[in-house]
Amino acid sequence: MTTTALPRREEIGREHTWDLTHIFADSAAWEAEARRVEGELLGLAQFQGRLGESAPTLWAWFVAWSDLRVAAYKLLCYALMSFDEDTTNQEAAALRDRAIGLSARFSAAAAFAEPELLAVDPTRVAAFLTDEPALGMYHHYLNNLWRRRDHVRSAEVEQVLAAAGEALSTPSSAYQMLADGDLCFADATDSAGVHYHVARGTIGELLQHEDRQVRKSAWESYADAFLSLRNSFGALYAGSVKSDVFLAQSHGYATSMEASLSASNVPQAVYDTVIAACNRHVPIWHRYWEIRRRALGLTQMEPCDIFAPLAASPVVSYAEAVDMICAGMAPLGDEYVRVARIGLTSERWVDIYPNQGKADGAYSGGGYGTPPFILMNYGDNLISMSTLAHELGHSMHSWYTNRVQPAVYSDYTLFVAEVASNFNQAMVRGHLLAQDSPRELQIGLIEEAMSNFHRYLFVMPILSQFEQQVHTWAEAGEAVTAERMGRLLADLFAHGYGPAVHVDVARNGIIWAQFSHLYSNFYVYQYASGIASANALADGVLRGEEGAVTRYLQFLSAGGSRYPLDALALAGIDITTPAAMDRAFEVMAGFVDRLERLVDAKIE
Repeated sequence: MTTTALPRREEIGREHTWDLTHIFADSAAWEAEARRVEGELLGLAQFQGRLGESAPTLWAWFVAWSDLRVAAYKLLCYALMSFDEDTTNQEAAALRDRAIGLSARFSAAAAFAEPELLAVDPTRVAAFLTDEPALGMYHHYLNNLWRRRDHVRSAEVEQVLAAAGEALSTPSSAYQMLADGDLCFADATDSAGVHYHVARGTIGELLQHEDRQVRKSAWESYADAFLSLRNSFGALYAGSVKSDVFLAQSHGYATSMEASLSASNVPQAVYDTVIAACNRHVPIWHRYWEIRRRALGLTQMEPCDIFAPLAASPVVSYAEAVDMICAGMAPLGDEYVRVARIGLTSERWVDIYPNQGKADGAYSGGGYGTPPFILMNYGDNLISMSTLAHELGHSMHSWYTNRVQPAVYSDYTLFVAEVASNFNQAMVRGHLLAQDSPRELQIGLIEEAMSNFHRYLFVMPILSQFEQQVHTWAEAGEAVTAERMGRLLADLFAHGYGPAVHVDVARNGIIWAQFSHLYSNFYVYQYASGIASANALADGVLRGEEGAVTRYLQFLSAGGSRYPLDALALAGIDITTPAAMDRAFEVMAGFVDRLERLVDAKIE
């Protein structure tokens, strides 16, 4: 018997790992900084009851608060990323827990400020901004605070809620430990009896395998591992949902969705527009599944066939991916490409390859004053190249924001974050498809595009509707169980798949347990709005539209200094109407048309 296994962390070459010494030289340096921050937290109390005293006092508060906020987040970033390198490493797990606790204590220590600022006469605060010009940078922050004034509680209540943050994050922390560290998967096997190691970091690649036996056994192994602990995962997710409900109600919101949307100043109509568009365009997906079924020569598609290659998949090494991405992003100018290339290579922003115990998937991390790091589980294919382009979009968004904005605006919202990431994918894809490429590469690029659309315009909207219903159950005091959630999600997938794809009720129904994204209150719908806005923006740049590049770079540099809809308007996008969503589905339908022509030519 032959088995392919992931390497241990220590077997990964240093040049293929991210360089966390950009944050702290080692754990001893982290420890020293943690002690300093813990000591200075006590100093924040000197400002309590004095924020309305004078302009210099208010400025001193913002300086102290901002400096400690940045320091606490650096500590958190280092600990979280160290843990993600190998989630079975108990020392890293302990560091992570300490960092989460310290972050919660910082939030509790600073929780008095917003209620106190809201108690100060706005005309007095306005006078402070005139008296101390440096305070001008906080104008948007203060306006946003006043906008939320009906949902900010007393200093005592806010301190209690902030202190409870560590406990309320337990479901999310336990989920990650269970899913990434403790869950065991049976090996997948191919038709020759070769075994393949199934893990959170390898499942994507296995589902793209040309051997259907590998795909099917990997799909079943992955789902069955989650099913084996469905009640535990159900209890964790129910706990997370109930935390969302508790926090929303504590701040006077009618629902968890209202609390989430209000945080970004996004109206309910935007969420409704996004979901309605995704449901309205489901027939495009049904057509796509049918084309794939014919191309694969199947009587009926199974979920494991969704990513089956329709042509020989080109091997794309990490170095080749960097070259492809930099060529695709060239329209944004030399600075963008130069910074991106050194980040992806010599400055070691990226933790590239999977290893045993490594966190699954990919993300862009880091904070103000650190490089915008990227976690990958790179698989030497077009999908991995596209994922790298996606995460680089996030990282370059952070790079431009942090270069221009003060720390208070470094945290742009999730609503705009998914625009920058999907924009990169659209740009690189457009560059590659514009070339005179062989049929196999064209099909590969279309499959990469459809894989991306599948995640953001199919799976995430389904999860959004699932999330909305589960929160509705919790808000009504109804039971939230693994069995009930499984039935709900299987029904939603059945509608999306249509007649061309067979629904595996149990295994499709457990997909909710495979997404840590659901532990962030009403996060997932923003993938759909993000990809729609991104494709509209990329279309303008690729067509050479006058001012498109300048507007996009201004959008990247805005960070959190504007409300999300205003930041998109800066780039020329209005997501409050169906137009942007419809445009994204038009782009997707164009890929389906092109794929059908390529497939039919081969069949004939």
